[in-house]
Amino acid sequence: MKEVIGQVVNNFEIQDILGEGSMGIVYRAYHPDLQRYTAIKVLRPEMISIPDSFERFLQEARTAAQLQHENIVNVINFGEIEDSYYLMMEYVEGASMRELVEENRQGIAVADLAVIFTQIADVLEFAHDEGVLHRDLKPDNILLTNNEDEPDGQYRAMVSDFGLVKIAHGESLTQTVNGMTLGTPAYMSPEQCTGTDTDARSDIYSLGVTMYEAATGQRPYPIRNLFDAVKFHTSGKLVPPKALNPDIPNRLNILIRQMLNPDPDKRPASAAEVKKRLARFLPNARSIRQSQIHARLREGAGYVPDPTDSQFLFSSIREETLKEVSKPISRCIVVTYKGRVESVYPPLVEGERLIVGRSSNVDIVLGRKERYVSKQHCEIVVVGNRVEIRDLESTNGTFIGETRIGAASTEWPEDQDINLGGYKLSLRSVSEGEKLKDEGKEEERTVIQGQFILSCVGAKPDLVNLAGDPVIVGRLPACQMILPNGRVSKKHLQIETEGDQVFVTDLDSTNGSSLNGVRLTPGTKVSWDGNAPLKIADYEILLTKPLIGTGSG
Repeated sequence: MKEVIGQVVNNFEIQDILGEGSMGIVYRAYHPDLQRYTAIKVLRPEMISIPDSFERFLQEARTAAQLQHENIVNVINFGEIEDSYYLMMEYVEGASMRELVEENRQGIAVADLAVIFTQIADVLEFAHDEGVLHRDLKPDNILLTNNEDEPDGQYRAMVSDFGLVKIAHGESLTQTVNGMTLGTPAYMSPEQCTGTDTDARSDIYSLGVTMYEAATGQRPYPIRNLFDAVKFHTSGKLVPPKALNPDIPNRLNILIRQMLNPDPDKRPASAAEVKKRLARFLPNARSIRQSQIHARLREGAGYVPDPTDSQFLFSSIREETLKEVSKPISRCIVVTYKGRVESVYPPLVEGERLIVGRSSNVDIVLGRKERYVSKQHCEIVVVGNRVEIRDLESTNGTFIGETRIGAASTEWPEDQDINLGGYKLSLRSVSEGEKLKDEGKEEERTVIQGQFILSCVGAKPDLVNLAGDPVIVGRLPACQMILPNGRVSKKHLQIETEGDQVFVTDLDSTNGSSLNGVRLTPGTKVSWDGNAPLKIADYEILLTKPLIGTGSG
């Protein structure tokens, strides 16, 4: 296909590229007489030879033209250009959700999340009522624009790209093409990426992935291809969004996690339900006009996180969600199952309440089918510097050590474990480890809030904060993590951070270190995302990303 920039389509001159997707390239075009812009999506040349590509492109145009909704980008025209096809759409002045996520890596303010995703959920509710599934919802397909015409000053979120639309109860053009699954793997529902039947709950899953990314600044899973998508989306093993952004209220944390449940039956039943549950976090008009995203869209300024963003939660939110986040009390909850560390929950926050159980909508999920654990088993509450726990009328009881506790709050001593069937919950201080000065005197243990936590059963200490200086793992007392075993070298392994990445280096150890079953080359720095097991002798070291920041207290 020839270069289309400079060509004129329906009196609109194509000027530059706005964005690119798997099926097409979107250009900006200008009508000099009307002094008006439009967006023109041109089907990629390599897609022309793929069977049904024209039909899918035409289906996008027809569907978007038929779905008349204020939050859906309007389609104006459809036709041929050179040896391809184009789709002319309403030009949305503003920013994409992708831009906002990249500009705010710590997460968008809760009030803005509610404004944006309530509108997107309304689009999905409308489309689903019309029998249409979007099937490719992601930050790139959500556009935000200033909307001064609205009486409350609310900006508008727009949904675009219905190229993978599926008509309910009808034949779909979107499932496979010559064995190729269509969609964006990182945002696909488990049923979509495995090729099974999809319904409205598939869009709810994709909306959940998008909301997770907007709320935390990162995707729930490190997905690069369809193989990764099947592996991760069907697992349900993700870091709770509240663990990455402490400003997320518990009820919003639970909603996002439910939307990302691999089992469609355990997700919200409809987009209408999602919209209803988001309504509690909606701001008033004054707060919308004060929000950073409103300023970003009005003035074109870069989105800068405002320390007062957490104050844009208003009267519609329950009182407990209005509480400002206090400083962490520098203790984590370590969950072990039959002696093996399963997870590390982030530094506890004063005033926090955590429900523990095997239900998917609790704060600390004990995921194995452990018959001794109830769906909502016990509650942990942080009161000042104390951690208290109470039983929630569980079937088999909650034990501090060997003592069964009741419904009254009981202080949880740091030196005792909570026993729930095969699970143990341990309270641990997050430290850099015990370092020794040259003269052999022990330095004072310090607590530093960091991005990553290392945990290892049997190590001393068994929980180490990975922040600042590299952590040396080995047998010497001077190591930050000590593994008391003859097969471990004096200084065996080094673990360090560079920005938001973690690297491990074997320090020419005698018996070696392995990552994902592959022995590390001595002296070679290797990236570690925490998904692959890191093993030394009989020890396994786990990497967890805990709560970031110290709150506003």
